Amino acid sequence: MAKIVKLEQAEVIIATDEKEIIRVPYEELDWRPEVHDEVEVFKDGDNLIITRVKNNSNSAEDKIHINIVNDNTQNQQVSTIQSGRVVNKLVYVLLALFLGGLGAHKFYSGKTFMGILYLVFSWTFIPSVLGLIEAIIGALKPSDSNGNIVF
Repeated sequence: MAKIVKLEQAEVIIATDEKEIIRVPYEELDWRPEVHDEVEVFKDGDNLIITRVKNNSNSAEDKIHINIVNDNTQNQQVSTIQSGRVVNKLVYVLLALFLGGLGAHKFYSGKTFMGILYLVFSWTFIPSVLGLIEAIIGALKPSDSNGNIVF
């Protein structure tokens, strides 16, 4: 396939696949040539017949391509608090360990009703056992960068 490489005032310069340069006057072409037009060159004795290759309108280059990429990634950690209150881990564990029988750790974590129940039943020593268990649970619970946990 040959290609028009240059337009001069009187001639059209065509380069062929065989690295041959052909100069053709404008009068021999029945169409308006433009640079980069693809043409076919036929030799008829001493004469040249040059026809323009029609662009295939179904080619992928002629179609409109729209590529929308809507990546909306968020690299933030979203922590959801299920229930309870954010408390300092060290304070919660110490209150549950030493004053767990009186429900001090429950009052500290914002669970007032449970704190009152611990106080009412503190004479049975059941809240003391539960306070020890909750101190262990609080100590094993992972804390955030500020040393807080959710209870």
